[in-house]
Amino acid sequence: MHQNTRPVWTSFFICCALLLLTGCGRQPEIEVGKQTIERDTTWSGIILVSGDVYVPPGVTLTIAPGTVVKFKRIDKGSDRNLFLADSPYYPEAELIIRGRLLAKGTRDKWVVFTSAEREARPADWGAINFLGSAGSVIEYAKILCAYNGIHAHGSSITVDHCEIVNNGVGISIKKEEETKDAAWFGKQSDLVITNCLITRNKGGIGFRNSKAIIRNNEITDNKFFGIWPKEECEAIISHNRISGNLKGIYLFQVRGVTIEYNNIFDNREYNLAIAEAQDYPLVARNNWFDTTNPQKIDELIFDRKDDPGVAEIVYMPFLEQPVQLEKR
Repeated sequence: MHQNTRPVWTSFFICCALLLLTGCGRQPEIEVGKQTIERDTTWSGIILVSGDVYVPPGVTLTIAPGTVVKFKRIDKGSDRNLFLADSPYYPEAELIIRGRLLAKGTRDKWVVFTSAEREARPADWGAINFLGSAGSVIEYAKILCAYNGIHAHGSSITVDHCEIVNNGVGISIKKEEETKDAAWFGKQSDLVITNCLITRNKGGIGFRNSKAIIRNNEITDNKFFGIWPKEECEAIISHNRISGNLKGIYLFQVRGVTIEYNNIFDNREYNLAIAEAQDYPLVARNNWFDTTNPQKIDELIFDRKDDPGVAEIVYMPFLEQPVQLEKR
């Protein structure tokens, strides 16, 4: 009897080994979508999002280190949206956070938010969409191929040590001023973003009528702008490398923004540019422009010297050597 069964067990172990080697032993995907998370929940492993996921007030969604969250490509005709596919919502699949999101990876185990499509592209999914929420943290995370990687109306978020790549806009936040019946109407967003790489998006960081601390980031090679502040913003932009974007920092009717101790250079059109209709000056002293020649600096600044209808950018004194940024 033992002689008959031994070859069977040997074959069984060989088959198991082959299954593991060919990847069949990997964690299975867990599909979620078009659902409301009713209680505190932790995601881990591989999560396939096939429709909107809503985290209501009072609920926390925690995403464990090493988790990959993949979004299927849907549209507003797919019947996979929880809400009307109009601002502040997206027709693509999204995470809608009214409660709290804690997506904390580690140096060795990043959290990843990305497309589930074989040929991934920007706007395959909507956004991590914060609406009137507070206390959310995203760190050691990669955010790829969204319409807006992080989007917020009237919310506070801390973003640290993240890579935000190949999205429509990497981060877009604002004060809610349009939807008067929203619970978060009239509330400013408050963003802290530090130690991040924001690159190869159509736009880097945009914020309107909000608070922001943007420090020690690499904001590079974005198609249209690196940073775009608009209107009344209590914001500090400091110790960043801003390079290779069409416009490094683009300014629209901005008040309250401090821009200092940045390395702003080699942006394709302008390092600093005033948009039309801004009729009060902007101060951007103590930045490094990769040259100490004022004429060369002026060539990559668009302000009143180029168009008498817009305001002046006050950039003197400028730094004579680059700012030493902290290691990310």
